[in-house]
Amino acid sequence: MIRWVEMRRMRRVFRALSERDRAIFGSVRFDDLSYAEAAERHGCSVEEVEGSVANVLLALSGRSGK
Repeated sequence: MIRWVEMRRMRRVFRALSERDRAIFGSVRFDDLSYAEAAERHGCSVEEVEGSVANVLLALSGRSGK
């Protein structure tokens, strides 16, 4: 039961993120792109990719402060 509740929370948090953060995170984590490749795909800098991935990981961990 706890895993199900946690999965629901994670889905809710993920949906609340910006479309851009979700897309960049997906490129890195699910499409297995490097940060440089993800930056090229999304037309942004590597630093922006790093920030988006960090935002998602912090939000999913419950420590984002948002």
